[in-house]
Amino acid sequence: MDYHKAMIRALLFFLSFAYAMASKSSNMSCPHAEREALLRFARGFNRTAEAEREALLWFAGDFNLTAVDFSSWEGKNCCKWEGIECDDRTGHVVHLDLQWRGIVGNRIDPSLLRLKQLSYLDLSNNYFGSISIPLWIGSFKKLNYLNLSHSNFYGMVPDQLGNLSRLQILDLSDNLLTLSNANWLSRLTSLLHIDMSSFMIDDASNWLQALNMLPLVQDIRLQFCSFGNFPQSLPHVNFTSLSLLDLSYASFDDYSNNSKVNSSLPDWLFRITSLQYLYLTESGFTELIPSSIGNLASLKVLQLEYVILDAGIPSSLSNLCELRTLDLSYSTINSQLDAFEASFSGCLKNSLQELYLSLTSLSGNMPDWIGGLNNLNILDLSFNSLSGSIPTSFCKLSTLQVLYLYNNKLNGTVPECLGNLSEVKSLDLSSNSLVGVISEYHFSNLTELDYMDLNSNSLVLNLSYNWVPPFQLDYLDFGGCKLDPQFPSWLQTQKSLAHLDLSSTGISDSVPNWFWNSMTNLSTIYLANNELHGEIPNLIKFRADTDLFIDLSSNFFEGPVPRFPSNTAQLDLSSNSFMGPIPDDIFQLMPNLSALLLSRNRINGRIPMSICSSQLISRSISNNNLSGELPNCQNNTQLEVLDLSNNNLSGGIPEWLCESPQFQSLHLRGNSLSGELPSSLKTCKSLDTLDLGGNMFTGRIPIWLGELSSLKILSLKSNKFVGRIPTELSNLTALQILDLSNNNLSGPIPISFGNFMSMRTPLTNIGFILNNSVYNYEENMILDIKGREDRYGNNLLSQITILDLSRNSLSGRIPDEITNLLGLLILDLSSNDLMGQVPSNIGNMMQLESLNLSRNKLSGAIPSSLSNLTFLDFLDLSYNNFSGRIPTGRQMDTFPDPNIYVGNQYLCGFPLSVRCTSNAGQAEGPTIGQLSRTPPTVNGRAGSDVSKKADENRKEILLLCLITIAGFAVGFWTIIGVLLVRKTCRVWWFQYVDSLYDSLYVTARVYFARLTKKM
Repeated sequence: MDYHKAMIRALLFFLSFAYAMASKSSNMSCPHAEREALLRFARGFNRTAEAEREALLWFAGDFNLTAVDFSSWEGKNCCKWEGIECDDRTGHVVHLDLQWRGIVGNRIDPSLLRLKQLSYLDLSNNYFGSISIPLWIGSFKKLNYLNLSHSNFYGMVPDQLGNLSRLQILDLSDNLLTLSNANWLSRLTSLLHIDMSSFMIDDASNWLQALNMLPLVQDIRLQFCSFGNFPQSLPHVNFTSLSLLDLSYASFDDYSNNSKVNSSLPDWLFRITSLQYLYLTESGFTELIPSSIGNLASLKVLQLEYVILDAGIPSSLSNLCELRTLDLSYSTINSQLDAFEASFSGCLKNSLQELYLSLTSLSGNMPDWIGGLNNLNILDLSFNSLSGSIPTSFCKLSTLQVLYLYNNKLNGTVPECLGNLSEVKSLDLSSNSLVGVISEYHFSNLTELDYMDLNSNSLVLNLSYNWVPPFQLDYLDFGGCKLDPQFPSWLQTQKSLAHLDLSSTGISDSVPNWFWNSMTNLSTIYLANNELHGEIPNLIKFRADTDLFIDLSSNFFEGPVPRFPSNTAQLDLSSNSFMGPIPDDIFQLMPNLSALLLSRNRINGRIPMSICSSQLISRSISNNNLSGELPNCQNNTQLEVLDLSNNNLSGGIPEWLCESPQFQSLHLRGNSLSGELPSSLKTCKSLDTLDLGGNMFTGRIPIWLGELSSLKILSLKSNKFVGRIPTELSNLTALQILDLSNNNLSGPIPISFGNFMSMRTPLTNIGFILNNSVYNYEENMILDIKGREDRYGNNLLSQITILDLSRNSLSGRIPDEITNLLGLLILDLSSNDLMGQVPSNIGNMMQLESLNLSRNKLSGAIPSSLSNLTFLDFLDLSYNNFSGRIPTGRQMDTFPDPNIYVGNQYLCGFPLSVRCTSNAGQAEGPTIGQLSRTPPTVNGRAGSDVSKKADENRKEILLLCLITIAGFAVGFWTIIGVLLVRKTCRVWWFQYVDSLYDSLYVTARVYFARLTKKM
């Protein structure tokens, strides 16, 4: 926190206030000439052409400017006008403050120059349509305060500002200004504070020398500046009064090559011995903590957030005897924390009051040396990988007020002596692996405690039913810890409690009436995942002046759907036993309700029409017994999520659903909806999830679905869609899950399906399916993967890619282009009429975990490249016409179940019992009985073509057998006859038979090879 700047602003405010009070007590009126100058200045903005003004307002964007606010400038005495102060002796205008006045214009009238005595001018936070700073501002000889920040000034800073020799405070920050010549800076000899944040300092090599010549300057702010070069040397350091230097978010650019350059921290910086506040957050410097840091003996605050500190923390830091705040949050240290004991020794351990090391990649055990930081008030070590127990040395930190150790890997028990830290106000040990018992002794002296978070540990809280805590908490989170089965009565003592989380704590009790009626400061109530039971009363007295966030999900509450206070904003009653209809007036009674979750109850009846007039962003009433049609709502411009899946709803999809431009998720699966998909859905341009599975929708899949460019999940499974799959679906570049299974779709698989961009590369950005975080709603779907149906939540859905076209009547070949989907995890083309061979390069789909091609008419060899799929753990190729050897090696050897190949009678090899020949790779010695078997049916239809081929093969084999037998008999007696004749004939005959045998042998081998291939 910038205490120095806050002190200066407070002092200026006090002086201005005192000056104003003195002015108001005077009856002195401002001179007529100055009054007219002010009116002319104001009229200059009111005369801005309307069209020009509209354009400027459009460019202003976030300013939200609507009108120039000079409504108080009436009457003759301008000293009483808002934003104006006069000298109480002379009546001259000396103070003009027009910040946040809604001024929009592209010209500032120079009539202000008549205010000769003006010493204070503030035009900040307006919108001066990219104009340059007027040159005439340098003519205010008595000006000591000038603020033009955040007003969209553009271009070069005029040299004329150097004429303001009395100027003490200059703020030109957050504009579009360039500093190309800094000589004018050296003439501002009275300057104390200068802010040039967001400047482009490209060719001003003398800017540092100019600032170095200012004898009184105390505060230099250069946030977000872009430097063409950053001087590494300064012959003489004249910054004898400089106490604050802010170089946060500084970048260094080589403008000639349009590239970034590296720049180390200059040596002259560590010779400014007066420096007390140094801010280097996310700056482009290298080696951000050199050993020379120990020279800054006056340093009180060192802020180095979002930087890389591979070199670690030097031991010279221990010499900084005045350092109170060290903030290295979000930086990368990549080291063990106990390695920095020397850095936090010396006089630093007595001066340091605030230590921020959150998200710095620290690891190792929690070191004991932290307990030696004698005056530590704030310790933040959250979001690291620290392990081990919390050292008992922490109990020595008697001045500690804030202890944040959450999101680490801490284990072991919590030391009881932490209860002696009587100054602690905030204690957060959540999201670790802490174990053991927490007793009342742990809290015995924590009288100042108002924030406590122990969520997501394995702690057992041994707190008696009637315990009286020594503290008054505002925030209490025991989620995931083990509490007594009784509802904790001691909560009655916490009169200031605003946030309560007792979810998943093992409470098995009814909620007492005093909780609903006397906890009047509660605004956030999480009691989910317990065994709470009973009915919830309609008269509940929680906090009435703010929004209520209530989560009572996953309990055993029963009775009718309860009514909650009118200021309830988000309500989760899912997974309970509420029954009966949704009350008609529930939405009128809770007009501010933005999220309602009633899923997995026993609610019946129709959806009340009052749901249309509500402000609901998220509506989830899935898994109930709702019936009837969806109400015909209008003007639902805020809806983001609608989940009505698994009910008994009928009718069609109403047109009003897409009236909200933020509508992201629609779940209507598992109902009895019918008709064709309405074309109104194509206006849902922000839709991420469209789940319409398990209904009775008919017609063709609309081509316009390809226009919903934000779609990540599209499920039309188990409907009655017919016709071809539109190729336009491949335009859905964000699509991760496409499920068209169990319809009546026909025709080929579109070749363009190889163009699904989100399936072509492995998913690397693990996040949520929904673009925005909708309260307590977890995107979920029922998916059929690897042969079974499971519910997949938000995190898993974002990591899965699926293409499921199974159980249709698709024909043709599997397009080779499908193998371009290198990021696909699940591919299911089963139960279709696909023919031909499987693409040989299917092994390129290295991310595949599940491949189902069963019950088709695929033929040829199983591609050997399947062995490359190292993640594949589900494979089904059954009931096709595959032939030849089953590939072996690597991943294929992990599938020992022969059932995945059943129905492919001409396959051989592991894991089947049919062996293959070594040469041809075919089965040895098939019998006539084996060859006469009828091929399997495919999708319930006889393979007639295969049967005809088998009959022809049997005839050829029988004919071959007859010829062989006859030839044997003739050949045998011919040979015997020759043997009975003369010797010369016998010699000639045997020579002839030998040559004939050779010829027949070659012919027979060729014939049998062809025959075997045909079989």
